[in-house]
Amino acid sequence: MDKLLEVRGLSVSFRTSAGTVEAVRDVSFDLAPGEILAIVGESGCGKTALCRAVMGLLPKNAGVTAERVALDGTDLLSLRERDMTKLRGRLFSMVLQDPLTALDPTLTVGAQIAEAVLVHELDLKKEAVRRRVTELLDLVGIGEAEARSLLYPHQLSGGMRQRAVLAVALAGRPKLLLADEPTTSLDVTVQAQILDLLRDLQAKLGMATVLVSHDLAVVARAADRVAVMYAGKIVETGTAKEVFYDPRHPYTRALLRSLPSLARPGEPLYTIPGMPPTLIGPPKGDAFACRNENALAIDYERQPPMFRVSDTHFAATWTLDPRAPEIPDRQAPAVSSIPRHDHPRRAADPDGVLLDVQDLRHSFRLTRDTAVPAVDGVSFQVRRGEIFGLVGESGSGKSTVARCVMNILRPQGGRILYKGVDVWDPAAFRANRRMLRTERQLVFQDSASSLDPRMKVADIIAEPMAVSRVKPPRGTARAEAAFQLHYVGMDPSYLDKYPPELSGGMRQRVAIARALTMEPELLVADEPVASLDASIQAQILNLFKHLQAEHGFTFLFIAHDLSVVRYLCDRVGVLYRGKLAELAPTEELFSNPLHPYTRALLSAIPVPDPVRERARLPYAYDGRSFDRTGVFTEAAPGHFVLQSGKEDMA
Repeated sequence: MDKLLEVRGLSVSFRTSAGTVEAVRDVSFDLAPGEILAIVGESGCGKTALCRAVMGLLPKNAGVTAERVALDGTDLLSLRERDMTKLRGRLFSMVLQDPLTALDPTLTVGAQIAEAVLVHELDLKKEAVRRRVTELLDLVGIGEAEARSLLYPHQLSGGMRQRAVLAVALAGRPKLLLADEPTTSLDVTVQAQILDLLRDLQAKLGMATVLVSHDLAVVARAADRVAVMYAGKIVETGTAKEVFYDPRHPYTRALLRSLPSLARPGEPLYTIPGMPPTLIGPPKGDAFACRNENALAIDYERQPPMFRVSDTHFAATWTLDPRAPEIPDRQAPAVSSIPRHDHPRRAADPDGVLLDVQDLRHSFRLTRDTAVPAVDGVSFQVRRGEIFGLVGESGSGKSTVARCVMNILRPQGGRILYKGVDVWDPAAFRANRRMLRTERQLVFQDSASSLDPRMKVADIIAEPMAVSRVKPPRGTARAEAAFQLHYVGMDPSYLDKYPPELSGGMRQRVAIARALTMEPELLVADEPVASLDASIQAQILNLFKHLQAEHGFTFLFIAHDLSVVRYLCDRVGVLYRGKLAELAPTEELFSNPLHPYTRALLSAIPVPDPVRERARLPYAYDGRSFDRTGVFTEAAPGHFVLQSGKEDMA
């Protein structure tokens, strides 16, 4: 097999005040031209550090050692920074995890893409550059490309920003694309488009891709081979079929058991016990041993070698040693037999409406003469003790609804009532200021921009109590912060860290812990698990279920992962182009979708099955027949749909 990328014995360490963090430990792999290799694992396992080491984008406190890191025959370790700069974008390029920090907030999206184009094609005329920018925006699925190229990053939804970052990365037509969580903030339909785009680029250009992801279903659709990382090491590698259908490492099996789409009816999601070990002085044996319910004595003493399962399948686990005892098979159910989530849900109070959104309207201006209706006459109610899901594509208005509900964005029409109080009536807000500020909390989609980088984690979590002058239930603010941090699956040792020192998933858990300190009656969660790996996502979803069942919390849950919505939510509203297209109880919506857009969404839900993912064709809906003047009617008890009377509604 020809090797485009060859990595041998790569190790990355970071010098910190607490000690040296061994982020990547003796990693080796090859990548062929046109191949897609997926690297999966929990937050903090070293996936991003590995990619940045290949790109030469590590900070000054990093140390890199390797036997060999070569790309297209070029030894990258021997190059100076000046030479690496010439290769970036042309020979290899990277899509960063956080699109908001990857884009310059002072430049329009089009200008940033044009800059990337001109770096590699200096002789292009202005009109040719403009056409190339529009072509790239169309390529990554951004509609109204010319108009949106004039927007600034903060004017785009999270999903659109991610697509803009991908357009920048593709501007130089690289041979290798390092994609760090490229679909994290994308809805299922656009996610499928991006994954199909990666495969198309693979076929047309022979471009190879290293796909970093925590979403195993995404990996099943796109990857040719899969490498599973844990605590800085690759613990299993093989073809997608081998890893999904015959996982051999206990960690790989545990990840598959954590998926909502594979959950057994009526049971909480499986969560991996314990936490990943600290990489400051990692354990001398198998790093997963302390979380492995079937660990052997040797796991605590010696690191296992890579045992060969087949010519392409290897796993570093002592259970594959011929001398190991037979261990009961407790892995996930077969991916080909995914169950329905028909387990009983906690009954919400049908008469106790906590949140009432009435004819909500808001528009954003694109240019002086063009405005886009982000939310157009949306109405729904959220009952006490209910988890109400709101789904839709990026730019459909989900986050705009959340910001209007939380008094962040003033709506241009309609009313929002919380416990009967009009939250946008100045007199009513002043009279109920304390209630509205303490009983409603928001978890933002973008954890990097919602956490102050100059504050320690302990201070971030305790800040709502300080602002509202609430006495900490557990005596001190630090004790309360430690409790909430443990509640979301993080060790108290993170209390004195700053957000830039945390991975994306860890930052999101801190944001959730901050929201929970006030024990809110209404939690508005805007994509709260989008950046979390499978095991931590399962912990958070179980936590939300617990808060609903034991404490009566009410959730407005915004998500693009429909398998999560199906597992968690009681009712679901589907937004499309700012309109509520369908609203129904969860199982009714999933079993009997009436609107064509809902059918398109459901058909695009990824499943952790490589064969099914590659074979199926999502239901197509281009929106041309969408009728904004349609009537929202009750088609069945509790099941409402936007009826337009056009052929596609038959």
